[in-house]
Amino acid sequence: MEKNIFLSTKYDEVNIRKGPGKNHYVIGILQKKGIPVKIVDYFDTWVKVEDYEGAIGWISKSQLSEKKFGIILKEIELQQFPKKNSKILAILKKNVLVKVKKCKKKWCKVSVKNFSGWVGVDEFWGAR
Repeated sequence: MEKNIFLSTKYDEVNIRKGPGKNHYVIGILQKKGIPVKIVDYFDTWVKVEDYEGAIGWISKSQLSEKKFGIILKEIELQQFPKKNSKILAILKKNVLVKVKKCKKKWCKVSVKNFSGWVGVDEFWGAR
């Protein structure tokens, strides 16, 4: 199976269009820098993406960044080390945006505000 490829929004307001081109209707707007989107397809300078809620549309490649971010799917614990019984550093609420620093097999090191720690790859959207 091919690994999913994720990009993130480069600006605080990014239009999602029905098709690849400015002549297509805007069907949604991502209103925060760093929102992860999964690449579904490419056409010219446009990228067909899926967001964490399953919505699909086209975004100009100039509006996207290769910086890695994730969205927490449900309330979880931010762990000090990549194992379940390590110290809990914080509780992350559903829909919190985290910066992804690196990933191992089942864990990713993330940061949010003044915290940095580990979360399971299945606990957020935007890793793989």
